[in-house]
Amino acid sequence: MATRLKEADAVMVGMGWTGAIMARELTRAGLTVVGLERGQDRTPGEDFTLPGVRDEMKYAQRLELMSDNSIDTITFRNAPAERALPIRRWGAFLPGEGVGGSGIHWGALHWRNLPTDFRIRSALAERYGAKAIPDDMTITDWPVSYAELEPHYDHFDKLCGVSGKAGNLRGTVVAGGNPFEGPRSDEYPNQPIKTCRGGLMFGEAARSLGYHPFPAPVAIASNAYVNSEAIPLGACEYCGYCNRMACEPTPP
Repeated sequence: MATRLKEADAVMVGMGWTGAIMARELTRAGLTVVGLERGQDRTPGEDFTLPGVRDEMKYAQRLELMSDNSIDTITFRNAPAERALPIRRWGAFLPGEGVGGSGIHWGALHWRNLPTDFRIRSALAERYGAKAIPDDMTITDWPVSYAELEPHYDHFDKLCGVSGKAGNLRGTVVAGGNPFEGPRSDEYPNQPIKTCRGGLMFGEAARSLGYHPFPAPVAIASNAYVNSEAIPLGACEYCGYCNRMACEPTPP
């Protein structure tokens, strides 16, 4: 017999980054929200502690933070004329499962779209001419601009405690950052993650050739950080267990 639950104002289907942030915004507005997640509930202070959090067989090879595609998968085809077949072994696409979703095992590279990405058809036509775009290519400009989304980018940076170096701060190019990025309203919440010796050597060589190396932005706190929700985030420990695994300095 079906169990009738108490009514809610909104239901989030999936409690990864998107579902969790939307639920928070709705509850902040006074609504009651129920989150549905097909995977298990997880508490970082219990599930992602040493030494188990660094189990490479469990997480990197057996992909236990990912959706089990022997039970439920998606189909794929390389061309419209082909028959779509189920994916039985994940490759580069690794959908997470459980509370936190793919944000649990995300390697945390944290790039913003460029201003031209939001007006891609117009930008290509301006640079190469309208005839350079094939008739059957359906690319189009976004209905919003980088400038309209920038405050939300900034909000997410501060929520995640992103580490990096601004290269364009309110329209002024800043040395040491990415000079080609769109204008930022604020500096990154945290300083860049430390660069290894190999990265420093590569940067020196690139600069000597006239290029503009800069530290990649990552949603990993380089220092102990309290985010915009008053949640403490631990500093990166440079353990190297980033992709396909959970991060051990995450909040309890």
